[in-house]
This record gives sequence, structure tokens and C-alpha cells, in this order.
Amino acid sequence: MDTQLNLYQKKHKLILGGFGVAVLLVAVIVMLINGPDPESIIRPLRNPAIFYVLMFAGLTLTLYLLRFVFNSLRNPKPRVILSASGATVDGFSGRFSAPWEELAGYSVNNSSMFVLHLKDIQAYLAKTPQGRPRETAKALTENFGSPLLIETNMLDTDANTIKSFLEKHIREIKS
Repeated sequence: MDTQLNLYQKKHKLILGGFGVAVLLVAVIVMLINGPDPESIIRPLRNPAIFYVLMFAGLTLTLYLLRFVFNSLRNPKPRVILSASGATVDGFSGRFSAPWEELAGYSVNNSSMFVLHLKDIQAYLAKTPQGRPRETAKALTENFGSPLLIETNMLDTDANTIKSFLEKHIREIKS
């Protein structure tokens, strides 16, 4: 068990998402330049106080998302690390990891997501840090059965590579 599999996010999806956010940023800037429209059918866009708050919130959000895209393209970090010691998943919902000894197996959900099942979910949640990480882990557990989710459609590898790696390591732990 001396191998390690680092899985990165697909660059073309990041670029496409960045392009969409850039278009949204241009739209927000144009709306800010034009100002509130008293004849708009959307009521909040008529009132200057609400309009500028919404536009600056939109500007802040789009700039944050563009920064995320640029940083992800410039300094790519693995979103999933499968190693001899265990599995680490670093996604939008947080970073979760578990050694192979704590994993009972896995299942495939919608043919594009691997759910790594924990032997004792309550013990895992108890050692997860308080606050947002624990709440996120609880929510993911309620929805999917585990906080360790590997979404293959966002990663730069095929599902068979992940499946063979998981099968090999889980089989070695069970034997």
C-alpha cells in the first residue's frame, strides 16, 4: 500500500465556470454604471437603497468566485487524496479525511459519486471539530450516509481508476 492517488479538479470546468462568473461580473458593473431603473418590473431594482446594496453584494460575490477560480488554476491542489494511510476529500463543503481502518466500504451514487462509508459515523462526528465542519459533516451524513464524497464528474480522472484503488485498499484492510 505504498501508492498515492492525487485527484485534481478538471481545468476546463474551472475555466468555463470562471468565464460565466466573468460575464456575471460585467453585467453587475454595467448595472452599477447605469444605476437604478425607476421603470424596472423588478421592484428592488427601482429603489436606490436596495439596488446598490444588491449590486455591491453581487460584485463582492463575483469577485470572490473569480479569485477562487484564478487561485485554483494557478495553484492547483488535489481535491481528493487516496493514499496508503487513508482518504482525504477536500471539496466545496469542507475537508474530511479518514484512515482506511475507519472505512467499511463504498457505494456508487448516480454513477458519478463514490460515497465512502464509515464503520462508526458517531465516533467520526465526535472527533470532527466543533462548528461548521461538524454541522457540514452531519448534513452530508444525513443526505448521503457519509461526509466522504468523491464526485468523479468534477475530477480529472475516470471512475474506474478510483474504483480499483478503493477496492484494493478496502480489500487489504478487510483481510
